[in-house]
Amino acid sequence: MKKIAGLMMAGLVFLLASCSNEMDELEGFYTEFQETLDIEAEISDISEEYNALENERGRIQDSLPTAERSELTEMGEALADNTEERLGLIREEQEVMAASEEQAAEASEEIDDISNAEYRQQAEALIAAADERYDVHDELMGAFESVLGSEMNLFEHLQTEELNQDTIDDRINTLNEEYEALSILQSEFATATERLNEVKDEVYSIFAE
Repeated sequence: MKKIAGLMMAGLVFLLASCSNEMDELEGFYTEFQETLDIEAEISDISEEYNALENERGRIQDSLPTAERSELTEMGEALADNTEERLGLIREEQEVMAASEEQAAEASEEIDDISNAEYRQQAEALIAAADERYDVHDELMGAFESVLGSEMNLFEHLQTEELNQDTIDDRINTLNEEYEALSILQSEFATATERLNEVKDEVYSIFAE
């Protein structure tokens, strides 16, 4: 009986060691993936600066209806400069997300090292959710650039000597359509982010078992 007990204990030790190794493999992947969050932390400051510029744009635009004709050129220049700054911030965010996506790709290389099939499936699901979110973000940034380009066209027209109400109306209508498309993509990105967080929590819960 002592011999049998000894064999059982050896088997238990082997099993525990195997589980530990499998957990280490998953943790290696997860640690690599978590670095995408550190990279994306920069977006918080970018968003704060962008929102401040948006508030400034709104303040100037609210003054347009009561502005004198002589004031429109200067106001148009201020709005164009504001738009140019926001475009710069959009490009900064694109660079940050590109770095995040590159890090996620590096993390995905760790998946082949995960021997546990269930753990590997969870890791693959996390990368799939991240990839979907990156794709939606690319579309979102493209929509932002389109909107800001249309805003720039409108604001540059305000600086011309021959203002045309029909031209202004046409450009505002175009902007309204683009704003709607942008709003839809913002909602899709929020959904993709929620999905990523759900899968990430599922992976993290494995460590708490």
